[in-house]
Amino acid sequence: MVGKITAILRQKKDKARASLYVEGGFAFGVNEQTIEEFRLRKGDYLSPELCDKIIDFDYWISAKRIALHFINYRARSEKEVRERLVKEEIPDEIITRVIEFCRGYNLINDEAWAKAFTNDKLRKKLVSSRQLEQELRMKGIDKEIIAETIGAVNLETSDYERALAAGQKRWPRIEKEEVAKRKQKLYTFLATRGFSFEVIEQVYKKLAVHHPLTHSSEEEGGE
Repeated sequence: MVGKITAILRQKKDKARASLYVEGGFAFGVNEQTIEEFRLRKGDYLSPELCDKIIDFDYWISAKRIALHFINYRARSEKEVRERLVKEEIPDEIITRVIEFCRGYNLINDEAWAKAFTNDKLRKKLVSSRQLEQELRMKGIDKEIIAETIGAVNLETSDYERALAAGQKRWPRIEKEEVAKRKQKLYTFLATRGFSFEVIEQVYKKLAVHHPLTHSSEEEGGE
């Protein structure tokens, strides 16, 4: 809207934003930072060129606010931040600027995020490297970062070690089951965590060997 600013009123729902009135009518809302950046005051004249600059700058400020609030809640991957801004209908060029800003201040660091994500994931639930890789891909993490992250995980614990630990925790809940049913339950349980058939087979044999009473029943049953 072109014309003279007749009022600048702070918005009730968002104290960091204000409404601009031009020639007596509502024009648009802007951030307080935008008002200070352009030194907007009652009586100033808004030309079409100035309006475009104000709106572009205000998109930038709003996008930064959204991204910083989003990141402040918990660490985010670059893809998550980008998708959040797209959801808010922020223009692509502004999104790119915000992503670069966040990178510059190390607010977005996919390498650190991937490491933290996998560590947190494994603390809560022991899963396979394959499942971790799939989840990282879904989060938009670069292939090289995924390879490096998974490599570091496997140096600490192998898929077999993780599957065995998960199976040992599960075993007391299924050990009294009939042999075939118990075996099926363990296989299903570990398969849902992404472990391969070969690894699951090794884990089952290991657990069966360490439970001689149930192992003997398996032999009698032809298992």
